Amino acid sequence: MHQYRIIRRNNIVDANVCRYIWRGATPEYYFRLQNHILKPLGLLQRQRNIPHPPPPPPSPGHTVGMASYDSSSQFPSQSPLPKLQIAIVFLIQLTEPLAATVIYPFVNPFVNSTGITGGNEKKTGYYAGIIESAFFLAECFTVMLWGMASDRFGRRPILLLGPLGLFIATLCFGLSTQYRELIIFRSIQGAFNGNIGVSKTILAELSDSTNIAQIFSLAPMIWCIGVIMGPSIGGVLADPEKQFPSTLGKISLLRDHPFFLPCAVVAFFALIFFLIALIGLKETHHVQRHIETKISHKRVFNFEPRRQKQKSADTDASRQSTDTTTRLYPNAPVIPNYGTIQKRPSTSTLCSTVSSTSTLEDLESDQETVLASDSEDEEDSKVDAETPATLKSLLIPEVLFPIANYSLIALLDSSYTVLIPLTYTTSVAAGGLGLTPFHVGIILSVWGAANIPFPIFCIPRLINRFGARTINFVGVCSFLVGFGSLWGLSVLAGAVGYANWLVWALIPLQFLLSNTVGSMAYATAQIFVINGAPSKSALGATNGFCQASKTMARTIGPVLATSLFSLSKEHDLCGGYLVYTLFMLITFVSRRQKCLLTPAMWPDNAALPTSGLFTKDSSELAAAPT
Repeated sequence: MHQYRIIRRNNIVDANVCRYIWRGATPEYYFRLQNHILKPLGLLQRQRNIPHPPPPPPSPGHTVGMASYDSSSQFPSQSPLPKLQIAIVFLIQLTEPLAATVIYPFVNPFVNSTGITGGNEKKTGYYAGIIESAFFLAECFTVMLWGMASDRFGRRPILLLGPLGLFIATLCFGLSTQYRELIIFRSIQGAFNGNIGVSKTILAELSDSTNIAQIFSLAPMIWCIGVIMGPSIGGVLADPEKQFPSTLGKISLLRDHPFFLPCAVVAFFALIFFLIALIGLKETHHVQRHIETKISHKRVFNFEPRRQKQKSADTDASRQSTDTTTRLYPNAPVIPNYGTIQKRPSTSTLCSTVSSTSTLEDLESDQETVLASDSEDEEDSKVDAETPATLKSLLIPEVLFPIANYSLIALLDSSYTVLIPLTYTTSVAAGGLGLTPFHVGIILSVWGAANIPFPIFCIPRLINRFGARTINFVGVCSFLVGFGSLWGLSVLAGAVGYANWLVWALIPLQFLLSNTVGSMAYATAQIFVINGAPSKSALGATNGFCQASKTMARTIGPVLATSLFSLSKEHDLCGGYLVYTLFMLITFVSRRQKCLLTPAMWPDNAALPTSGLFTKDSSELAAAPT
């Protein structure tokens, strides 16, 4: 017992103090003390020639959101993933690419069927582009509102409105017969899809520093699945009178509305996802979850379940044992909640409190812990709930720079995505590859299917090995390869007059070095955004702000890319390749923009940014002085 003491000399705290378990406390409290306060401030030092007790086992009350404890090491192992909740959120996220891309195969004939073009097919692209942009434009204007609403009313009800509204709007879109109806219902689709940012907030609240990389690395996979399913549904099921004349073509509703069937299938998916979320999705907002529990057990049923009573009794006992926790470190900072940026305490503040304590016997006699009690956390939650985030509170560098980074990635990705089929299908004489739409569809489908395993198995390991900032930097640089390869393939095809075997051999290499590697940029950019939220109550608003900015970039990107492409070819600017030159320049500027992600937002040699949500990885902690 006497071997565990606090070293007063030079204000160095013995590491064994952090590993000792006082009565009424849990191992996680002391693990967080060691890694969140003492180690970042350089106050951690292990005594020599003193036997160490075995690491404490994980407490029974371990919950998601706190790093798990590995009995074979003093560092955290990966916390178990709440797989059911994550799967439900990903299903709701799948509705965005499904609704956005299902119309691509039939949007041109759908526009012509309304009579808006007057039989002039050259105008079809203009009106079709308005419909495609209306979805993302409406999403851009509503996503911020959805995020702020989720901070006030909770994540679950706001997220449930998305697939339900998408179900109704998609059915109405398929039944439309006039062009203005297409615009209205397409905009409503985008508006209800604007709450997709809330799903990312839920994922952030379901994760911690040990598994957030694995969770958010799956986001590109969900988009790939939707991009594969959406155009496939739209292409196969559109105009069933011609596709399936002996079966579906006999139904009068499908003959009168030839593009209703693919919209109905996507609407059916949205309805199924809504019902699954209605049954299985749990509230993750720290205040609303507490309110819902009170209402469901006390106000509605007027009783408290036996398990809840036992849990409440255990909680009360734990609180009584930790009521005096602040006497050890009266000025110690509260451990930052995930998704927040908090200023680290000064060394002098913590050292002054450490030097005022002499031995561990004093700590044991008072049954003190090092962190704030649960009651203080509840008070902080109430304060956050009473002061929801405003737009002005988000206009800080810690929020703006990561969102700018994310928006530039979205601009480059959307522009590159639209330039691929445009370059591939343009004739060789006009500076393209001269491929058919069938060939382009096969290439995109094969790439989408082949790219699914990469986010699952590779991206999390790469982030943990090289760090989030490095992976983000490499992902952005891959767009240089992408735009440059489109330029190079066009020059190569123009030299021989057609897309020869060398062009076909280089296409897979292009997708590997640009599309696949570029997906890493999305996975890491969201991590920086979450970590930049100024407070826990601002997490939904921050994600909404980010989603609005990203959606606006996705709206501008295709229009900018197609306009520059036509301008380059029409006026033979830079040999017809000005569009690729400009986007390579934008990519270079975006690469330089990574310098704005200052060390306050990311630590050196860390797997994840650590300013508020994350801790440094175990490899750096292992280098602590002994």
